[in-house]
Amino acid sequence: MKKIAFLILAFFVFALNSCKDDAEVYEGQPYLHFNKGTRGEAVVTQGTGSTTVNIDFGTVSALEGSAQVKLVVDTSVSNAVEGVDFQIVNQNTTVNAGQIEGKFQVKLLEAGATVAPKVIVFKLQSSSIPNATFDQTYILQYTKACPFNITPFSGTYKVVSDTWQDYEPGDLITVQQGPAPNQFKILADNNIYISNSATAYMLVTVANDGKITVESNEAFNYGAPTGSLNVSGSGKVNFCTGSIDITTINYGSNAGYKFSLVKN
Repeated sequence: MKKIAFLILAFFVFALNSCKDDAEVYEGQPYLHFNKGTRGEAVVTQGTGSTTVNIDFGTVSALEGSAQVKLVVDTSVSNAVEGVDFQIVNQNTTVNAGQIEGKFQVKLLEAGATVAPKVIVFKLQSSSIPNATFDQTYILQYTKACPFNITPFSGTYKVVSDTWQDYEPGDLITVQQGPAPNQFKILADNNIYISNSATAYMLVTVANDGKITVESNEAFNYGAPTGSLNVSGSGKVNFCTGSIDITTINYGSNAGYKFSLVKN
């Protein structure tokens, strides 16, 4: 009986291994698809003129003969315009016999790039390779970025939002550069809720990547019952537009508020 049980077990092990081997061998159509992800992000830096990105594609099995593959734009859902905002460097490419992958290059033009994201949606075409039923759309999102420049952060700013509610949207605030080359001050001279508005300000220190830290030069005096509160926070600035976005601003132990400004 033990011998029969052993033989039955051996048969099932053999059957499972045979099925596994069959599953790993694919001999059907090669089928075309984007083989290294279906989304990408890129940045076009001011002053560079353009940025070139790669878009990879492949087939599920090696080709028996060479074939042409074309990268096309789905204009119905793209907000970037070919020839104006970007160029496809090699719109048609050849995949040789025995190969299973290739790539296209797309040049993103600085002239068409914006701070707000632009999106291009790509698809694959071939007259000799059928498309797969998966990974048939590649979405490329890109933005414009500017190198470190402290110059924009001065003058009159308009409040976009202030969840602490010292200001209303549309109120105007003065921003001054200094004292260090990578710092600017957000003055409180028109803050009606504090008694030391003539001398208090938020000192903003800017890193090369646009991230900022915020510290008040002195406690903001709100009077009774609130009292005097030190202000601190963090966020980011945009070197292209000069916008200031303090994503987390704290007034003493009152944490998690937001304060956003744009150039007036």
